[in-house]
Amino acid sequence: MEPKIPPLNLLRVFEVAGRHLSFKEAARELHVTPSAVSHQIKSLEAQLGFSLFRRHNRVLTLTRAGQDLLASVSQHLNALRKDTGRIIRRHGNPSVRAHILPFMASEYVIPNLHDFQQQHPDVELRIETSANALDFELHDIDIGVRLGLGKWPGLVAEKLVCIEATPVCSPGFQAKHNMKEISDLKGKTLIQIQWQEDPWQRWSDRTGTDLETTHKLTLDSFVNTLTAAEQGLGVSLALFPLAYKWVEQGRLVTPFRERIPVEEGYYLVYRPEDQQRDDLQRFVRWLVTLFNRLDDNYHRSPVSGE
Repeated sequence: MEPKIPPLNLLRVFEVAGRHLSFKEAARELHVTPSAVSHQIKSLEAQLGFSLFRRHNRVLTLTRAGQDLLASVSQHLNALRKDTGRIIRRHGNPSVRAHILPFMASEYVIPNLHDFQQQHPDVELRIETSANALDFELHDIDIGVRLGLGKWPGLVAEKLVCIEATPVCSPGFQAKHNMKEISDLKGKTLIQIQWQEDPWQRWSDRTGTDLETTHKLTLDSFVNTLTAAEQGLGVSLALFPLAYKWVEQGRLVTPFRERIPVEEGYYLVYRPEDQQRDDLQRFVRWLVTLFNRLDDNYHRSPVSGE
């Protein structure tokens, strides 16, 4: 005779209590009282016929049986959450949860969302923005935009836009310092975003320029580096075509024709099983069209330096 499996709700309460090693913290996560958690744990222990926790002086520890059961329950609950999410994404109401990098979201995606909504009124979008790449499993996102070389294990990576870099500054800064040649960068404040390596050093190496500067200003986001340049605080290294609109609007200028292709690019990343998912692929096609249009406008303009 097969042993009777305890109710899923009791196993869920045990998993939360075992993870926190606290009935009080488990109660907070489950939105019940600590006494309710304690009662359900005792009910589970009675059904199993052995203790799961040692309770002494307000300190809660797992028994050996509790440790074994927690490992198994956690593994299977996580698999159940993952599979349920996958089935909901495939068969539920069209809904896409996207992680977009902040500058890209505020400058291009959000201002054009009315176009997507008109084309696809049945698809619900949930957009999150942060500078850091989010883990697909931990944050339950469907699609993300990442800057890199296009290699993220377990994810499909589709090229969104190629990028190149060139210095930018305010029109007033260029006029004040009569900036016309790369050598005019010497002695100026160089604005940069903290990355894996010094971006200005990469620029210097690629252009063969010896940059002597008295000061570097490092900021935490791409938009902040452009804003600092717009305010006349120095010269920022901008990525194009993303910064194209700021130059087109006259907020910034590109004082030099020299620009370097950046090995990294912006990629759309999503799960392999979502390659045939209609709602997500509609959003993918819309984003690709949006940024293809931006790239075309940039390369047809004087800003591109071609």
